[in-house]
This record gives sequence, C-alpha cells and structure tokens, in this order.
Amino acid sequence: MHANNEIGVMIDLDAVSALCAQYGAYFHSDTVQTIGYFPIDVSQTNISFLSGSAHKLHGPKGVGFIYINSNNLIQPYIDGGAQERNMRGGTENLYGIIGLAKALEIASANQENWRVHITTLRDYLRAQLQAHFPEALINGNPDEGHYKLLSASFPPSSKSDMLLFNLDIAGISVSGGSACSSGSNVGSHVIAALEAHPQDYTTIRFSLSHLNTKEEVDVVIEKLKTCLI
Repeated sequence: MHANNEIGVMIDLDAVSALCAQYGAYFHSDTVQTIGYFPIDVSQTNISFLSGSAHKLHGPKGVGFIYINSNNLIQPYIDGGAQERNMRGGTENLYGIIGLAKALEIASANQENWRVHITTLRDYLRAQLQAHFPEALINGNPDEGHYKLLSASFPPSSKSDMLLFNLDIAGISVSGGSACSSGSNVGSHVIAALEAHPQDYTTIRFSLSHLNTKEEVDVVIEKLKTCLI
C-alpha cells in the first residue's frame, strides 16, 4: 500500500523501489488511496506494477487499472483477448474505462486545490475532536500521512459500542476501519498493531473529499456528541 486505507500512513515509493532493486524483487504498489491525490511518476520511480481504482477519484464504481512495467514478463490471466494485449479474455468495460480516465484527468488538474481544501478540513476536524473529546486518540501521523484520512479512537463507554450504528442512523457515513472489511466483527489488525493502543477503544475512520465543507464537519461533531455524551 502506498497509503494505508485505515490510518493514512504512507510509504516512500522511491525507498521501497531501491530496496526491491537491490534484491531483485518485483515491486507492486497498491495506490488505490493515492492515485490522483499525489504525484506519481513511473518514469522516475522503478515500479513493476501499480494498481488504482476509479471510485476513489469520484469515478464509476467497478473499474480499476493496473500499470505493468514493460520490463516485466507475466503469464496471461485468462487466455485470449488480443484487444487486451493478450493478457486476458473478456469484453472491456468501455464506459467504466472512459469514466476512470476522465476522473483521473479532473483529479490531476485539481490536485493542489483539492489537497489544500481537504487538508484544511482534516485539520479542523482533528482540532474539533481534540477539543470536544479530549480522551480520544488520533491514530497514525496525520501530518505526514494521506491528508484525506483521519482515524480516531474513543474510550469505552455505555454508548461507544453502538457508535458506528448510531452515526449511520444519523446520516454520517464513516467506517470502523477499511471498507473492505465492513460487516466483519473481527477487530482491525492495523489498529491492533499500533503500539500502546488500548484495545477496548472504538475506532472511527473519517474519509474527506473536496466536496465536503466545514459546516459538514460541524454536523459530524454535533452528532458525535449526541452519540457519545
């Protein structure tokens, strides 16, 4: 992962690339969280494979892409498919591909403006959480991680066990961790691995976008007060 999808911690692509090159290893980076939000230049960083997804860029769901360095020789996923460079058979999702390309074009053109706006909102949300919930923990290192993610853990209480459910009922879309594991009762291995993190705390992942506003953050804080205090 270029950026962890729960707490936003990022790796140094250049450093990992150099390490892989030193030991002759292939390097695949999952950039689902970061493509379009951070500049990534595969002509400068030696990456064997790089994958991304349209829905993180406000593009259509159900379509993604993989970049394959031309130096890599891999076996086809499914035989056939000359229209897909003989890598797999099947009909291409043309509408999805066009939507992905347009979403990436828009995100790339607005990358800096989005970063400034989302970072301002993220910092405001963090300040409000710390002001109104002083015992809450901020996970990871937001100042050096992905600016659109903020993970916070709240101490145990009579209301915290139902926090996710109650926020959902209140119209606040957050998650307990990765969306990939939604519906699972198993605690997050990412949160569990954090040093000295209390395991009985309830963790919420906030994911922000350029479409969000400061007023929406205020609503989130008020709903949290209702659900926790």
